[in-house]
Amino acid sequence: MTKKLIPHTRKLTVIAACAFLAACGGGGGSEGGGSEGRYQVITFKYPGGGTLLNPPTTLSATATSGLPVSFRSGTPTTCTVADNKLTLVAAGECLVIASQPGGAGSDGTKWASADDASQLFNVLKHAQVVDFTPPDYALSAATKSIALSATADSGLPVTFASDSPAVCTVSGSTLQLLTKGSCAVSAKQAGNESYKETTTQRFIAVDPLLVADGFQPGGGRGTMNNLHTKQGGNVMVNPWDSALNAGWEWCDASAGDWCYSKVSSDGSTLDSALHIPDTMFTGGWQYGFNRIDIFAPGLSGFNGSGDTVGGLQVTTEKALGFTLGLNADLHASAKPIVVHLDLGKRNNGCNVTLSTLVWAPMSGLVSYGVPLDNFAVTEACGLSGVTTVSLDNDVRKLPNPYDSTGAPVKAAEFKAALDKMAASRASAATLLQSSNVVRTRFWLMDANVDKKTAGIYASDLTIKGAITIQ
Repeated sequence: MTKKLIPHTRKLTVIAACAFLAACGGGGGSEGGGSEGRYQVITFKYPGGGTLLNPPTTLSATATSGLPVSFRSGTPTTCTVADNKLTLVAAGECLVIASQPGGAGSDGTKWASADDASQLFNVLKHAQVVDFTPPDYALSAATKSIALSATADSGLPVTFASDSPAVCTVSGSTLQLLTKGSCAVSAKQAGNESYKETTTQRFIAVDPLLVADGFQPGGGRGTMNNLHTKQGGNVMVNPWDSALNAGWEWCDASAGDWCYSKVSSDGSTLDSALHIPDTMFTGGWQYGFNRIDIFAPGLSGFNGSGDTVGGLQVTTEKALGFTLGLNADLHASAKPIVVHLDLGKRNNGCNVTLSTLVWAPMSGLVSYGVPLDNFAVTEACGLSGVTTVSLDNDVRKLPNPYDSTGAPVKAAEFKAALDKMAASRASAATLLQSSNVVRTRFWLMDANVDKKTAGIYASDLTIKGAITIQ
């Protein structure tokens, strides 16, 4: 007969833990529970990490004796145990206890009861998602109020609030527009005993300058110059790569399915697709880009003999708003997008260009509000008194402020790089006030990606919804 021994320090640990939790269950052995036999230990796999409303979790524990382990809850108001199934019933701390009372093993060996093993963890409320998609913009000449609607996947009711009461207010589910500006409005689900509180915030531009709000149906292979916005502005889509026949030519209809553009049936989305088959890469130098040019309402191009009239005149507006999407491979390859504002001001046969760089925090569609203050002059066309910076050596060198999760961990570095272009940004602000925006360009200047899916190097750009200066 073997007497079960518990080292003195181990006894103190067990006693302290039990005193703290006030529900540990009895220990084993002649010094703990009175039984005698060979010493055994329980290994109890951590069952935490679950949330309310999740299916029951199967508990898992083993004893060195090989004898079966049973479970019980030390906090039955928070979690319950039936056989080896753990069910979470309320938010708070859950204590689960695993026991093995000892006995004879399959070979006849007598085992003493094991010290209970326990796991303590927090039970969290179930997360919920609030789907809230108000309009991107509102024109007060057309309406002074907007009916808001939102749903939570929990099925619980949603309430609304204005986060910018000087611009807009909320009464129930009705949004009242007060003045020009950016209206921040939140849809909140307060949660209950099972669901945690969730708030989704959206921004509505009130009386912005409207670049475009959707596109006329169309599309086709290669470079397209016959598309238009719903506001009558010309659209040029140019996905291009030198891998085509290993020469310098535009991506045209001869490229087949790997180079095309299309507009969704409702006109809300424009895709410019550049899908380069692996077989097109034969080694050596290769370059590509993907570019979408969108003219201001009613304009199809620039005046070739002087300043372009019309376009959009910036007064108190502060940001360029748009929703842009990158495919997963393109995002993983860390490819930013150059954004240009081409002005109506013409000199020496060219138009003044302002530029900035946009890094996507994640793949898929992302809504941006890029400060106009971020733009610097990259083409002054010989105008005096204008400070310029290099598109390639300054703007395109702005660092990525996001980590792989989309967190802005290097926002300070991005701002510091912007600050080095302060003089040119000041020139851009002056030119925006004295000229007009004729064309907005979204330009992936290096479309070659480091990753591929199913033998295809995909460098797609997607624009959805309204493009505004607000």
